[in-house]
This record gives sequence, C-alpha cells and structure tokens, in this order.
Amino acid sequence: MDLALEKAARFFSSAPAMSASIPSFLMWQDEFAYAFTSKGPNSFILAHYDKYVYFPIPPKPFNVDTLQTAFNYMKKVNGPGTGISRVEGLTEEQKKMTESWGFATRPTFTEYLYDRSQVAGLHGDPYRAKRAEINHLVKEHSVVLRPYRESDLIACGNLFDLWKAQRLPNLKGEMGEKMLLSSQKAHFRALHQGEDWGMDAWVVILENRLAAYSVGTPLSPDIYGVYLEVTDLTVKGLSAYIFANICRQMESFDLINTGDAEGLPRLAESKEHWHPVRRLQLFAVDPR
Repeated sequence: MDLALEKAARFFSSAPAMSASIPSFLMWQDEFAYAFTSKGPNSFILAHYDKYVYFPIPPKPFNVDTLQTAFNYMKKVNGPGTGISRVEGLTEEQKKMTESWGFATRPTFTEYLYDRSQVAGLHGDPYRAKRAEINHLVKEHSVVLRPYRESDLIACGNLFDLWKAQRLPNLKGEMGEKMLLSSQKAHFRALHQGEDWGMDAWVVILENRLAAYSVGTPLSPDIYGVYLEVTDLTVKGLSAYIFANICRQMESFDLINTGDAEGLPRLAESKEHWHPVRRLQLFAVDPR
C-alpha cells in the first residue's frame, strides 16, 4: 500500500459503522475520481465527477471549521447553490452538531447491520423461511462455495450480464436502473483488483456452473462489510445460501454491514427479511 493509501486508511480507522472504506471508493474509480488531502491535523476525501466535486464522507476532525473549509472549496469548483455541493455520510450525532452550526441536513441512505452469529446460525422462527430456502437449494443442487479465482472472471462477467437482464425489467425509469447500468465496471474492478485492496471474494458453483458471487471487506475489528452479491435469480435459495455461509466464515466479526438499499423498495424489503439489529441512518449537509 502506498503512502497515500496508508494515510487514507488512517482516515477510516476511527470511522463509525458505515460501509465507506478505501475499497468501496476504489471500485468506483471509473465513475468518480477520488482524492485524499490533509493539512496539519485536518483530512478530507473528495469525489470528482464530470466538472463537479463533493465530499462523500465528513472531514476529520469533524467541526464547524473543517466543514466550512469543505464548502468553501466546493463553491470555488461548483459555483454557488445547493444540490451539487454537499457533504455526505453524516451520522445522527454529526447531523445534530451540523444543525447547531446553522447548516441544513437531509436524510440520504439507511445501511443495514446484522448480528453475524444470528445469520450464520439461522436459528429460531425469524429465520425459518431462509432455512427452508437453503434446504431446498442443497436438496435440488450440488452446491460448492469457494474463494474466487482469477480464472472465474469471465464467468462472473457472464453472470453479471444474466443478473442485469433479470433485474432491469423491474427497474425501468428508477434510479436503480441507472445505478445498475453504471455498476458493471465497479464489479469488474472489485473482482479483478479487490484482493490488492484487502477485499475478499467468493463464488458459488452449481453443477459446475458459476451461479453466484459476493465481495466484501473488513470495516473495523468488529464489523465486516458485504458490498456485492450477484446471483442467478431463478435459483431459489442461492442468495440466502451465499450470505449465510459468508457470515459463518467471518467468525472474528460481530456485525455484518450490507450497505443501503439503493432507494429500491424491493431490496429494502429483502434486507428486512434478514432481521437487522441496527439501521444506520446517514445524512447529507448542504451549504448555508
């Protein structure tokens, strides 16, 4: 890891339970150009897209001076006005602090955190449906979960195309359609380069066919983040199988963060079926 990445890693070392991390930014570098800058004790991460810039997570230390510095910089690049210039990723506590300084905030995403041991064990009535799905899968198919290999890249790309075709009909005209269409390069980078960034990846093989993959990375000593999950949606129980088995492997972590629902009601409903133990509401702040 080069010096810039080492500095950025320290930026995230005291972050809250949110899913933002160095790998989560690097995988999207075809859509956004990220920059890390520091001056004295102050540190900032910026995201550039087209001719604009915003701050995807709050500066450190988080205080009125660093926040105003961020907005002063964005005003020079973006011009005046709201909507383009913003700082994202604020927690509830940071939201309250920001409002006391005279800034306006708004909710953005809700991230879902799960008790890893509960998902791994699937015990009790709350997980009855998930147990039934997995039991159906292993009864009907020969199933193998293993770490991703470089030779899997083409098969993962073919699976992404299938998954995209399965999901797009339900996303027409929604923000999710745009996000899905722009995500293919991010998936490719996560699979192709993610190991160098500290990411883990797994695949599921059904009858010698690659039918699912998932990518994640540690977020803290206690929290593991799952960023990607792609499955053949026609195979019942496949999504439940790969998620539960990844949780079984991550024995050193207490919580699993699966990120937000991307503004998609059906995805939010799916995340609720796993019974999150915490929902982390994040906020954005606009210029004063």
